[in-house]
Amino acid sequence: MKVRKIMYAPTAVTQFTYRFNKENNTDIERESVEYLDGSPFVTIDFKDTDQDLVFEYSYELGRIQNYLARIRKELLPLEDYPFPSEE
Repeated sequence: MKVRKIMYAPTAVTQFTYRFNKENNTDIERESVEYLDGSPFVTIDFKDTDQDLVFEYSYELGRIQNYLARIRKELLPLEDYPFPSEE
């Protein structure tokens, strides 16, 4: 299942997805970011992820995006949410 949603901080989606995948042994992928009228839309592919984990991921990502919008930041703390390696 793929979802396309407007996000405040698309880069934080990459950080959160990487951490979530490592912690839950999932293969969720942030596929693309497209800007329409100045707003970033992110496409996320949940593949065959269990629906409970999709709900958990979506809820937490929404909470993170809301928090980042309130504090006007685009990145999560790198020590807690590193970027995936370039391999």
